[in-house]
Amino acid sequence: MSLSDPYSIASRALVVWYGLFQAGHLALNARYQFVPFADRPPLPFTPPTEGWLPQTIAFGSGMAVADLFNAALSLLLVAGYFRRASWAGWLGTVTLTISVYAALAFTWGAVAAGAPALGLSYLWLNLAMIPIVVLFVAWLYWVTSRKLG
Repeated sequence: MSLSDPYSIASRALVVWYGLFQAGHLALNARYQFVPFADRPPLPFTPPTEGWLPQTIAFGSGMAVADLFNAALSLLLVAGYFRRASWAGWLGTVTLTISVYAALAFTWGAVAAGAPALGLSYLWLNLAMIPIVVLFVAWLYWVTSRKLG
């Protein structure tokens, strides 16, 4: 398995995973945004023992809006990557940076709020991000070594 070639089978599999992850992210965030704010259910993650504070829910909702736009751009990136579009390199750098940053910010905030973000209830989310972090590192290599395009 070689990630030095941005179009190897392993590299393409990581990009497909990122696309599937972001398609799910887009669907869930869009659904969440269409529910009136007052009627929104609490965040769909195990809360701290005292529950999610209103300001945490508001912050999470704001992150969901940003994630919604990033997920849409990420799907555009996946299409551009497979078409070897000249703009895929910079768009991938932007969307993958936002994705990794958002995951770190969300996890950090959940842990700081007292939620078991490193426990079993978050395991499905944390494990799903591992291939995306690998793609992010590989993508930075591909862009800096001018292998994309």
